[in-house]
Amino acid sequence: MKKAFTTIFAIAMAIMPLFAQEVDDVFAFADSEFNVFENGATIVRNVVDHDMSGAEVIYSGVYVMDMGATVDDYLRMHYTISRIDNGTCQICFPITCNSKTETGTYETSPGHLDGDLQDIQCEWFPEGDGTCIVELQIERLSRYGFPPQYEHEADGPTITLVFVKGDAPGPNPIEGDVDGDGEVGISDVNAVIAMILSGNDYDSAYDVNHDGEIGISDVNTIIDIILS
Repeated sequence: MKKAFTTIFAIAMAIMPLFAQEVDDVFAFADSEFNVFENGATIVRNVVDHDMSGAEVIYSGVYVMDMGATVDDYLRMHYTISRIDNGTCQICFPITCNSKTETGTYETSPGHLDGDLQDIQCEWFPEGDGTCIVELQIERLSRYGFPPQYEHEADGPTITLVFVKGDAPGPNPIEGDVDGDGEVGISDVNAVIAMILSGNDYDSAYDVNHDGEIGISDVNTIIDIILS
């Protein structure tokens, strides 16, 4: 009886929000070769480089790509630093740079992309071994008036960057946290449902019950985690 209720609950609560919470795709996260990262993807970076001053830095290698926007579109980046063991996290986008040393939620100034593909310049300057975790989300804006004011148009995709230096471990995976936002909730149910409907090849990240398949049983597993 519980399993039947769980299945009905999963379908009712997951499929409807799937269509109600559509992500705007005018702009997307991509790499330097124009390969788009999936919405909600988590990317781990652990290669320590050096900037022009010789300081140690780990680059994200993540860009924002114009998927067909017009010259009237503006955008800004919202970002949450959920972990920073040491050092400074810097984000330069589109034209201004913000440097943070503490966890918190921030945003960049509005602006245009410089071309069809622009480096976010999200990077961590570590002062020792450790981990820095940053979640980014694109917001699309329109501009009007003088002095200029900006109006929200749509929320774009999100991506999570995990910077790791040395032997410091990255974040421990949370069972059922399919979208990698650090919580288990309806967004994870939506992610699995979307994967099922997409018909894409098998991806172990969505196989929550580890049975080698992606189906309603994985949705049930996440619902059980939420209810418990």
